[in-house]
Amino acid sequence: MMKRLRFTSFRARLVTLLLLLLLPVLAGIFYYVNRNNNDYTEETINRYLQLGADVFDFTRQQQALTLRSITNSLTWDFGFRTAYAANDPATLFDAALNVLDRSLQNADMMMIVDLEGRVIIDTELQGFDELEGQWQALLQSAEQNPERVSETLAPVNGVPYQLIALPLYLPRQVAWVISGFALDENFVNRVKQTILSEVSIVRAPEAGSLEVLASTLSVANQQSLAAQLQLRSRELQRIRYGDEEWTSLLRPLFETEGGDLQTLAVIQRSYDENQVNVLQFRQLLIRFYLLVLLLSVIAALWLARSISRPLTRLAEVVARIEGGDYQRRARVESRDELGELAESVNSMASGLAEKEKVRDLLGKVVSHEIAEELLSNPVELGGEERDVTILFSDIRGFTSYCENLSPSAVLEALNHVLSEISNIVEAHHGVVDKFQGDAVMALFGAPVSHQDDAGNAMQAALDIVAALAAMDTELSACVGVNTGRVVAGNLGSRNRLNYSVIGDPVNLAARLESLTRLYHVNNLVSESSARAAPEFVYRELDEVRVAGKQNPVKIFELLGRQESLTEKEREEIARHQQALTLYRQASWQQAQSLFYELQRSCDNKALYQVYLDRIAHFMNNPPGPDWQGVFSFDKK
Repeated sequence: MMKRLRFTSFRARLVTLLLLLLLPVLAGIFYYVNRNNNDYTEETINRYLQLGADVFDFTRQQQALTLRSITNSLTWDFGFRTAYAANDPATLFDAALNVLDRSLQNADMMMIVDLEGRVIIDTELQGFDELEGQWQALLQSAEQNPERVSETLAPVNGVPYQLIALPLYLPRQVAWVISGFALDENFVNRVKQTILSEVSIVRAPEAGSLEVLASTLSVANQQSLAAQLQLRSRELQRIRYGDEEWTSLLRPLFETEGGDLQTLAVIQRSYDENQVNVLQFRQLLIRFYLLVLLLSVIAALWLARSISRPLTRLAEVVARIEGGDYQRRARVESRDELGELAESVNSMASGLAEKEKVRDLLGKVVSHEIAEELLSNPVELGGEERDVTILFSDIRGFTSYCENLSPSAVLEALNHVLSEISNIVEAHHGVVDKFQGDAVMALFGAPVSHQDDAGNAMQAALDIVAALAAMDTELSACVGVNTGRVVAGNLGSRNRLNYSVIGDPVNLAARLESLTRLYHVNNLVSESSARAAPEFVYRELDEVRVAGKQNPVKIFELLGRQESLTEKEREEIARHQQALTLYRQASWQQAQSLFYELQRSCDNKALYQVYLDRIAHFMNNPPGPDWQGVFSFDKK
């Protein structure tokens, strides 16, 4: 019977264990690094190709802009217009050739046609008297363009040209000036000098094989390109020229209405050239790992002799600390990892003694709930999705109130008001997330959820408004409340974290708080919050599209609990809703009459003046037929 192999030497066990752990780790790292190096090489080629394609497009666009400027200046040249008015084709032809000579290779051809599409002059002498096909489509596109300008790509004597059409006015439009530059060998060679990649311009005829119109490749490689390139694929392709592979990127220059590719630029870079660096790096990596393996065996032999005794003493100290002896300290005998471990044990003992002090101090900086969340869970960046009600509260009139106060008096007054608001929020199971000047952001539902977070937020909003109204000052509260799904968790950086929530519901709550001043009310509540707390009474104020948002939201004024409203107040709410319905139906006179009655009978006259001003505007400037009663705000 085979005896079971046993290692009685700690050194042998440690060396064997390290090798068993190290070998698969090194193999895995080698595989990962090698694969990522290949991926990086592939990605580098792709980035170069993409950059080359972008440079190609930029060069073509810049030359097109220059061509447009040259052509536009010609159409406003007095002599040129005079020659056209005098019906002098010879002078026009000479003027066009002169412009081409002075264009510094930005223009290669020019044509003048009348409004019927008849050719007056053509510097390329193509031989047709009337425009047809792509040429006619170019003029039709320019006629439909408000700027009377159009561009296209068309063959001129077998060479692709970038064309632009501009009108000629005397002072009415009397003709079209068509100019263009060639996408020929000179153009692709100029781009190649910039991007250090091969450039070709190809065309796919309606029938037949691929045609290479211009290229920096040799004639033989152009034939290989035409035979292997797949125009239907927009993915990167590999083209083989002899024993060398090239990665190719296709960039359409023009597409037909049906979407079929017609003329394209092909940017190419050698794949094999970059693979040489990959192979060299792989060899260096293998040598490095062999060296690491050898050094690891030597290090394991040394560590086996130096670890055992310090670890034993350290285990004794940890056992004492585990028993509650936080004053026990490990002896630090070296500055290596064992020494750091001993220092860490000593720091752990001190940390355990300080943890309760930290908990008390943290509870004074943030709310008790957030302090518990931070101390009981790993402090990491990230969060979770939660349904939260967000409350934003601001102090209306605080700036003017503080004008004649000293800085210390301003701080004292602000702390007094913020303390009142914080106490109200916490009394209703909310959490103060942050202070922003004289504003407060509070959360109901994070980090701890309660049975009725939305209802708690509503009652807190009412109490905040009442608390500031009861103060012997001219200050009042502005409160915005919204409920929605947000991301709650630790935000910030690795060195400084802040527990908070982010998402569109937070932004909407802030917008609602700022809109209270426009509607002259103390609070605004979103429809989602109103649905979540049906035990309260709300007055619908409007349906708005806040700044930065596309979807409209209904907004409400929180009036109080169901049982707290009088019959007169309920009648006023019903009349308000009736007037709002008439307003949304564009029944301006009926809505105006009812809003006038509400303004005379209620306390908040400024609120109804908002509707009356809108109605007066719409009576003079009726909205479109698709108007649904939504009011858009373009400012925060």
